[in-house]
Amino acid sequence: MMKKRLTIFTPTFNRKYILPKLYQSLCTQSCKDFVWLIVDDGSTDGTEQLVCSWMAESQIEIRYHYQENVGKTRAHNKGVELCDTELFVCVDSDDYLSSPSVVQDNLDYWDKNITLAASSRTSGMVSYRKMLSGIQGRFPDNIQLATLSELNNSGYRGETTLVFKTDVLKQNLFPVFDGEKYVTEAYLYDQLDEEYKLLVFPYYSQDCEYQPDGITRNGWDILFSNPKSYRMYYNQRIKLKKGSRQRNMRMYIACSLIANDGRLFSASDYKLYLLLMFPLGLYQYYRLKHRKW
Repeated sequence: MMKKRLTIFTPTFNRKYILPKLYQSLCTQSCKDFVWLIVDDGSTDGTEQLVCSWMAESQIEIRYHYQENVGKTRAHNKGVELCDTELFVCVDSDDYLSSPSVVQDNLDYWDKNITLAASSRTSGMVSYRKMLSGIQGRFPDNIQLATLSELNNSGYRGETTLVFKTDVLKQNLFPVFDGEKYVTEAYLYDQLDEEYKLLVFPYYSQDCEYQPDGITRNGWDILFSNPKSYRMYYNQRIKLKKGSRQRNMRMYIACSLIANDGRLFSASDYKLYLLLMFPLGLYQYYRLKHRKW
């Protein structure tokens, strides 16, 4: 059997009820040059049995890895570790491919622009991830290479599908913290923006509708459960000059107070600015604590 070119990675936890929609979208792909890699983060709802039944059908190549519940961040790192294809894309369990030609069209676009990608420092390519509710933006016209920050600064508003070169991700895994299960994906994307561009592909690759039990709809609760990770993220935002410096420091202070681990000052690269901003950071903490965002 020839080695596949693309890994479609899905981290999942108790999503048996919605995974069939994604599975069907993969089975209908005209191009089967992909592996569906599932990292099951401790599901107890029968996900393993369902996936095993699909593997027995042999419609697509599926690799399944079960681990104890340690969170999406570690599941992502495990997926990258297990990946042995050229390209890697994360398709969450509440997403599915937009049409039967998505895999073929993405691989064709990559091959068509391989010279441009090779001559530039690229980490992969970016296309649309269509929300079934909410605003869907458009990339700027006539742009071939951009970072995610450049797309946002140009006025793009909307979700994205990111197909990465696997070797880039293997060198840029998420950090993890004891007692915490999640690091915001923006932490890694901000890092990659400093070194790489993305091929811009104005194409709908995924459809998505966020579920009530998902990370996006429970964002603030996720922050309270992972304050050290978010403190690291906001400290990096200040360092890389991403967004409002004042807001980032307010959030850094608030996350440090939530973490309550005595590292408010030692974890910061900007101690004088932290002292100046501490009253506003303390106010931010109380607003977060009382859910007054």
